Amino acid sequence: MPVATEKQINEVEQAANHVWHNYYKDIFSPEQIEYMLKKYQSKDALKRQMSEGYIYYMLLADEKLAGYMCLLPQSDYVYLARLYIKAEYRRQGLARRAIGYMDTLVSDPELGFTHLKKIRLRVERENSFAINVYEHLGFYKVRAEDTDIGGGFSCKDYIMERRLEKV
Repeated sequence: MPVATEKQINEVEQAANHVWHNYYKDIFSPEQIEYMLKKYQSKDALKRQMSEGYIYYMLLADEKLAGYMCLLPQSDYVYLARLYIKAEYRRQGLARRAIGYMDTLVSDPELGFTHLKKIRLRVERENSFAINVYEHLGFYKVRAEDTDIGGGFSCKDYIMERRLEKV
């Protein structure tokens, strides 16, 4: 379900806080988590990103918010900027369904994305769980990249890609 309303933006912000504090506590310091949430996942950051072309989707399970994803179409690929699933909904196939939904989106000529050939994402190199999930879904590592994100913090990511499957 696309994120469009103020209420949905608030729900995504709350989900981000839930996921990040639960999931990243063993990867990032509490200070870096707070910094990244404010910079990338606060209500203001979400609104700014949406005005810049990022498309947020709520992932639902039993009509409840189970997670969210965010896409940014580029010239020949779609950037999967976010794919976060709440702990209680992991290992239920939501990531696979989200990626499958992306395949469906880029196959719809009315949306204007049929020229896109692949999905690209960044994943923290210490995030072995997510790396394994992405590899299981057909992604492969393209390169390692270190990025200064400001505030004295950095991210050490793998850039991963997967060919889009036209349906």
